[in-house]
Amino acid sequence: MNTSHREFDPTWLAQSALLLVDMNRSHLDHSIGHLLVEQSEADRIVAQAVTLRDAFTRADRPVIFVRTHHRQDTRSGEIVDNRNPFWMAQHGRSIPGFGKPRKSLAVMGAPITEIVAPLTPRPGEHTVFKHRYSPFDNTDLDLLLRNLGVRTLVVVGVNTNNCVLCTCFEAFNRDYRVIVARDVCASMNGPDYHEAAIKLIDAALGWIVESGDVISGLATMKGKPEEAFQ
Repeated sequence: MNTSHREFDPTWLAQSALLLVDMNRSHLDHSIGHLLVEQSEADRIVAQAVTLRDAFTRADRPVIFVRTHHRQDTRSGEIVDNRNPFWMAQHGRSIPGFGKPRKSLAVMGAPITEIVAPLTPRPGEHTVFKHRYSPFDNTDLDLLLRNLGVRTLVVVGVNTNNCVLCTCFEAFNRDYRVIVARDVCASMNGPDYHEAAIKLIDAALGWIVESGDVISGLATMKGKPEEAFQ
């Protein structure tokens, strides 16, 4: 059981942003997706994310979506912007804990790359497109966060054991305060992989909390000047 939630300080949220990692149809929409989180888990984290996003909106704090897509050579069908040897070797192999073969379907313009409908981005919210596990690699995310005055990242999404975990490592290395809402994260590889990643984050990278802790903390900010939280 993690202990970092007891150290969580709600005043950190005065300079926070909500970062929603790969909350896309590929992982969460069982009518179309192909790298899917189990149905009940997908439904649960989408519902929790909706509530958490609304809390950030009420608190007037930034909401940022991270989406993954790849460029595809339409003549050959090959992905042209991810040639990582391990990633390529995985194609066609059974995904651990998932049992289905890996395929590259998340190409630019494909419906599976869209954010799930209950979380459709709203005016004033931001989207960053990535081509690797990290949302910081060759993107403008770091510039966006610094221009928004963000020092604390509340990270949620899928998959906990790759893109969420990598996000936490990269944010840690850039001196952001990392908070993960564990009940708004899941993995297509299953709960064991999710819990393993949560354990790693709790040990070395950031604070593990429940989304309700963040929502309550955001509510305490209402009506208070930001300098009161510095």
